[in-house]
Amino acid sequence: MKKQSLFFKKGSIPHTCYFQAVYLNTVKLIFLFVIQSHLLSAQVTVRYEIFNRAPLPQIEIPTVQFQSFQPLNTINSAGNINPNFTNNTPSISFNRMSIKIQEQNQQVLQQHEAIMNGGGSQRNAILEDIRNDVREMQYGHEYREWLTKTKYYREAYEDLLQLNPDSFSITNAVYLVENAWYEGKYSFSSLKSRLQLEAKIIKQQLHNEKVNPNNTLALNYGIQKRFKTGGQYYDPKKKQTLAIKPFKYDFEDYKGEKDYSKMFALKMLGTGKGQCHSMPLLYLMIAEELGAKAWLSLAPEHSFIRFMDANNNLLNFETTNSNLVSTTWLHQSGYINAAAIKNKIYLDTLSQRQLYAQCMADLLLGYLSKFQYDGFAETMRQKILQLNPQNMTAMLLDAKLKTNMALHKINAAGRPLEKDLHNYPDAYLAYLLMQQSYDTVDGLGFQDMPAEAYQRWLKSVDQEKKKQENIELQQRIQREIKQQKQYIPKSTIVDRPRG
Repeated sequence: MKKQSLFFKKGSIPHTCYFQAVYLNTVKLIFLFVIQSHLLSAQVTVRYEIFNRAPLPQIEIPTVQFQSFQPLNTINSAGNINPNFTNNTPSISFNRMSIKIQEQNQQVLQQHEAIMNGGGSQRNAILEDIRNDVREMQYGHEYREWLTKTKYYREAYEDLLQLNPDSFSITNAVYLVENAWYEGKYSFSSLKSRLQLEAKIIKQQLHNEKVNPNNTLALNYGIQKRFKTGGQYYDPKKKQTLAIKPFKYDFEDYKGEKDYSKMFALKMLGTGKGQCHSMPLLYLMIAEELGAKAWLSLAPEHSFIRFMDANNNLLNFETTNSNLVSTTWLHQSGYINAAAIKNKIYLDTLSQRQLYAQCMADLLLGYLSKFQYDGFAETMRQKILQLNPQNMTAMLLDAKLKTNMALHKINAAGRPLEKDLHNYPDAYLAYLLMQQSYDTVDGLGFQDMPAEAYQRWLKSVDQEKKKQENIELQQRIQREIKQQKQYIPKSTIVDRPRG
């Protein structure tokens, strides 16, 4: 006979006393009804410890013939529920149940008595089955609640999966990641309009400086000037000149520990302030809007922009202070070792696929800022590793998970000394897996950078700007931009309707 769950259809209300609103058409439900009736009549104390036991093997229970009934949504004047019997018997109340039904119920009670008194294995199996359905009811509620709360993240993940990892829009990806945290608060069209405005500001400034706006170096120069000085923008619709403020580094809660939205480019567009995560992403989004080439690069606890000069040499732009910086300065953080350089973990341009994996990692971290680590989080982490096996975010999460598991297993074993740990197989295996994850992360070249050291390193850029190497770098870019100024614009850029 087909097993029926104890879940109720949407809109139905379960009767909490005798399951009168459930179709008693399975053996399990019969025994649930009978056991409950028996315990109530005999006033037997329930042994709740049985629900904490490990699941028992499924035991076949002989089918018991019984008279099924269906609930009716009306109640008679005596307060009794009037069931309709499936054998076309006229509707009668429980008080005047037919002799045949009473005999069948008596048989069920007798079989139940035999199981309760002598069939311990069958009894335990039945109660275990009941316990599983009760658990399903509880988990079903929790699952539906989880579905509601995580809706935006699950949808964002599915939308990200629709993008081509090797050729995708960074604006689309960032919007999906950040708007999931905001629970759909922002529209993509409003973000796109703002980025189009940023592109107009930059193109107008390049035009006014007589710099060719079709050159990728000039476009990067324009973005960097927008970050550093802001400037002015003439709005042809309003016929007025607007002062544009530069983007600033947000020193307050730069890691988003109090307000995770501090990590977002959407937040930066609203406040004009960002940090080393949001600022490079916004740079890439504006570059995409302009058609300029730029790449994201990573350092410990940090990210920055790389672009090419006229001779195809890679240069570094530090968005937090809007300055060109040397690779030497990036090395001077003291937390980039030879292994990280060799494995291209730091100071290397991210490919499209690696950038896509990093966006997926941002989605995962945003999810974890709101929810606990669960199966969905693990699905995202596995996808990240599939895209980029050396993604540091996913690797660090793996190490943290295995650390928590090792601690749990060691505590469960009674906290034995490390030298005795091999006597506890489960704990010892968890410990070895934890150590293995540490070795993997260390082998890639990761070193934890304290917050104090990071802030000191960022502030050292003031000294970096005064160094001869940096001065020569700035002068070289200025010379290359000057060469671009031989471009003579034909007209002033204004918005015109397209005919």
